[in-house]
Amino acid sequence: MSSNNHNPPIFPDDLQFDGTNYITFRDRVLIAAQLRGAEGYLTGATTKPMPLSPTTSPSASTEWYDPTPTVDEWCIRNAWTLALIIYNTKNPIGLGISMSDTAAVAWKTLKMTYAAVSDLAAAAAEGALRRT
Repeated sequence: MSSNNHNPPIFPDDLQFDGTNYITFRDRVLIAAQLRGAEGYLTGATTKPMPLSPTTSPSASTEWYDPTPTVDEWCIRNAWTLALIIYNTKNPIGLGISMSDTAAVAWKTLKMTYAAVSDLAAAAAEGALRRT
């Protein structure tokens, strides 16, 4: 994985999501998000805050893992997390990822579309192994 402080890691081509390797992809994305403190943006636990009123002074900057970011922080961190998904997917639009939505929506779409299929494939493979 390549990475620096500002960009999400990009997995090697053979580990990028292609519609058939959801379980491995899911685990790698979760680890990368956890390392950065961005898991809440992936799961939807960190929600976009309401904009401050013109008379309210902005709060101090927060850490990535803080569940109460400013609006600007949330936008940047959500974009980073969405990029983590998109940059590591071979055909994001073809696989159903909306690039104009939140990272949490993209993640939920992948989970709903591919988790059950991956679980069925894993169960079938395990059954085949048991029969041999």
